[in-house]
Amino acid sequence: MHAEIKEYLSHNKYRQILKSLVQTNTTNLPGNEMDVVNAILDFFPREKITYNVIDHGENRGSLVITIPGVQQDRSLAFVGHIDTVPVSDAEDWNYPPFDAVVDENGFLHGRGSADMKGGVTAMIVTALYFIEKEITPQKTLKFCFTADEESGGIGAISLREQGYLDDVEAMIIPEPTKEGIGISEKGALWLNVQATGKAAHGSRPDLGINAVEEVTLFLEKLKQTINTSYDDPLLGKTTCSITQFKGGVKTNIIPNQAMATMDIRTTPDQDHERIIGSANEIAREQMNNKPGLTINLEIENNRPPVSTNKSETFVLEMQQVYRELSYDSTVKGLQFYTDASQLIPYLNIPFVILGPGKEEMAHQTNECIELSSVEKVAEIYLSYLLRGEKTSD
Repeated sequence: MHAEIKEYLSHNKYRQILKSLVQTNTTNLPGNEMDVVNAILDFFPREKITYNVIDHGENRGSLVITIPGVQQDRSLAFVGHIDTVPVSDAEDWNYPPFDAVVDENGFLHGRGSADMKGGVTAMIVTALYFIEKEITPQKTLKFCFTADEESGGIGAISLREQGYLDDVEAMIIPEPTKEGIGISEKGALWLNVQATGKAAHGSRPDLGINAVEEVTLFLEKLKQTINTSYDDPLLGKTTCSITQFKGGVKTNIIPNQAMATMDIRTTPDQDHERIIGSANEIAREQMNNKPGLTINLEIENNRPPVSTNKSETFVLEMQQVYRELSYDSTVKGLQFYTDASQLIPYLNIPFVILGPGKEEMAHQTNECIELSSVEKVAEIYLSYLLRGEKTSD
């Protein structure tokens, strides 16, 4: 590792940054990401940076910090989200989820520590290195902090629609990857189904339309239309999970209302529009077969799977940096979606998902991250960006 980088990171600046971010509650909903936007800006000498705040309303915001490069018309973007999932089980945590406690083993505990304020911290430290040492990067660097990744993605969509990424040639997504190089992610299709039938006495089901049974039948039929046998080399198989089911009011009443949600995680062989088309056709068929039955479908989330070819120059350069640092350069796929799903299909640029922390810590009770992982990823970012620069090794 560059001696200057090592010296810079040894001051543990990242520890205080991460503690501050985790202590700022940005659970989505409501989000309140503007609180973190302001906290991030406070880490920087504002008079020395170029930044844009995107105000989404209701104390929700995204942030872009730009460091102009030698080639100002070509840029590399870091994109990390600043919202987190909620905490519904605070009493089960070993430490309060927003206290950012560091234990004796060097783990910082708290909601969002792994997903993904650890990665955001590595972004901030990387930007600070260039600003404090007054280094002009070869390409313009854009550090993008987005709202609402855990829901509809308003931050990433705003970046895309307002042109902040028009000159970006490659992207780094600092989601937790155990410091590995991710080059593909599964898609996510979340489907809500609601059925309205007809109530009747439990002894006379022939006089009613059982909404619970109709929703169950719909889910079974839809699952049969989705190919879950294909095994992607990096992502594994498409999965279909029923995640909510509600219906009925009493044992002896045929239920006239029922709802369910399905979380479908797709590999690149799947076409989301075909799945949606199949769902609509199944619903129409069931309603035709049962006059008086109504089935309504809602697409809650629709994010396609995305991937980067492992032979892309960007990926090969990153792998070379890993080898120089004596780290495992094997590429992998990620089961979860990131802001890449809202950006890559439109930008058509190479990307990697590369961040500190373990993937399995995301959304978990007792979420935590090893501080040394944040330091390691910041080292990787800086080593990649400073390739060819003079160092003091």
